[in-house]
Amino acid sequence: MTAATTSRAVLVTGATGLVGNELVDQLLKHNACEVVGASRRGSRTGSEVVAWDMAIEPPPARLRRHWGAIVNAAASTRWTMSPEEATAANVASVRALEPLVAPDTHVIHVSTAYALGLRGTVESVKLEDYRNTYEWSKAHAERVARETFAHLTLVRPTLIVGRRSDGRAARFSGMYTLIRGLTVGTVPAVVANPHARFDAIPVDMLGALLADLATKGDVSERSVLTIAAGAGAPTIQEAITVIVDYLNHWREGHSCQSLQHPPIISPEAWNRFFRPFVSKYLTNRQLLILELLRNFEPYLALTDPLQPDYTAEEILPCLATSTNYWAETNPRVAALTPSPWHGFGSDVAQAAETSHA
Repeated sequence: MTAATTSRAVLVTGATGLVGNELVDQLLKHNACEVVGASRRGSRTGSEVVAWDMAIEPPPARLRRHWGAIVNAAASTRWTMSPEEATAANVASVRALEPLVAPDTHVIHVSTAYALGLRGTVESVKLEDYRNTYEWSKAHAERVARETFAHLTLVRPTLIVGRRSDGRAARFSGMYTLIRGLTVGTVPAVVANPHARFDAIPVDMLGALLADLATKGDVSERSVLTIAAGAGAPTIQEAITVIVDYLNHWREGHSCQSLQHPPIISPEAWNRFFRPFVSKYLTNRQLLILELLRNFEPYLALTDPLQPDYTAEEILPCLATSTNYWAETNPRVAALTPSPWHGFGSDVAQAAETSHA
């Protein structure tokens, strides 16, 4: 190999997060690049990670060098952020990259498949055109990236779960909030259209796409790539069944009582019958949990499949291995026996559906 092919330097921001950690692992297998990570915490086993809080700090001196590619995987995915928090986490971090980007640097920005919001475009600046501040801030980040970087690829993944081979995930968010809720008793029911799509992709597939983009030569054209399961995504009913079945498979191996499958209740039935009924009997903590769970509802009601440029297949096995990995990593929580909530059971779920009908 020539020096030109062995010296391509790649910076990965968010290097200790779910996506960044996987990407660094994959890039370390490439002999054709030098990999440096950055994260707010600045620690990772097996590779260099520079501490950098991109929301409030300029780039540290160690990062002020020429980069062949920068993959921006730094983000906060919380759906409950204030607009100010979301802007700092997901927009200011994009602006912070500008001093590091040379005329020939390829910037690869990890966005989300849901940045298009409710209107199917990232151009709106109105918060009400998005399901939450996360989508709103990611759309804003895309606009800033387009305005700032000449060589830009926007990658829009859907929900991200663990690796296909073993389910490994460096961070647990998104689907894992639901898994944890099933064992600790904070998910008494799943408010969703049972026929809606549970679109998810394994993190190693996303990592492979990002690694391929980062190790390519000069990129002159801007592009937007969506990676999702699309029409092949399982339904909510299928996904919840696999998640609970694999939780129970793990629990049986650890002499724990099996979990009941939570009822799946349509949003209309929930808001018309269930919520007014149970609100009178629940504690303040339970009411707060119900409010937090409302953030999932818009995504669990989407029946139109995404149209991906890169299609993930066999998602149910990914959910199975990801669930098992979570349980192995969190055995104390995975072994809990949740206390039933007032009014939640198959008879009440049936009553809700009857009332809805």
